[in-house]
Amino acid sequence: MVTSRKSSARQKAAEAPGLRERNKQEKLERIREAARELFASKGYAETTTREIAERAGVGTGTLFLYARTKEELLMLIFAERVEAVQEERFRTLPRDAPLLEQLVHVFEGFFRLYAKDQELARMFIRELLFLEPRPAGERLHLERTFSARLAGLVAAARERGEVAEHIDLEMAGFNLFALYITTLMGWLSGALGPGETWRPVLERALALQLRGLEQDAVPSGRSKRRRS
Repeated sequence: MVTSRKSSARQKAAEAPGLRERNKQEKLERIREAARELFASKGYAETTTREIAERAGVGTGTLFLYARTKEELLMLIFAERVEAVQEERFRTLPRDAPLLEQLVHVFEGFFRLYAKDQELARMFIRELLFLEPRPAGERLHLERTFSARLAGLVAAARERGEVAEHIDLEMAGFNLFALYITTLMGWLSGALGPGETWRPVLERALALQLRGLEQDAVPSGRSKRRRS
C-alpha cells in the first residue's frame, strides 16, 4: 500500500509540469482570442485590458503575466500569425525560380495577411517598428529571423550564379526587408491605393536592388566615372 501511494505521488509529480504548461497555453490562447474579438468589434483604441481579461475569463493580474500593455497584446496576436505565414511561404518557395520571383512569393503572404484587417495591421506595424526598447524582444526576434531568411535566399541565388560573390549577405537581407517594410507602410497608409497596388511597386524596387547584386555589378570604390 505504501509503495502504491509513493508510486502514485511520483506519477502526479511527473505529470504536474505538463499540466501546468497546458493550463498556461490554454490561458494564453484565451487571452489571444479575447483580444482578437474585442479589437475587431470595438476597435483597438476603445478596448481596455480589463475587458480583455474579462472576456478571457482571467484576472487582470494573470493577463499582465502574459502582456503588460495593449501593445504587447497586439504583438501576441500578430507574432504567432507572422511566424506561421513565414513558415508557409518559405516551405512553398519555388526553389528553381529566380530570386525576384522567390522574394515576391515570400512577401505576398504577408500582404495577404495584413489585408484581412488593415486597421489592426497598421497598429501592429506601428508597434513593431516603434516599440520602446524594454519590451522589444519579440519584435527584434521577428525582424532578425526574417532578415536572416531573406539573406539565405540571396546566398542560394549566389550559388546559382545570380548574385556576385562579393555581396554582403547580411546587408542584402537587411536591404530587402527594408524595401518590403517601406512598401508595406505605404500600402497600409493608403498612399499606394487599394488592392494589390503594392505588387508593381515592390517588384520594381526589388528589381532595382537586385541589379546591384548581379555578377557584373561594380564593387564599391571601383565605380566607373560618369561621362561628361
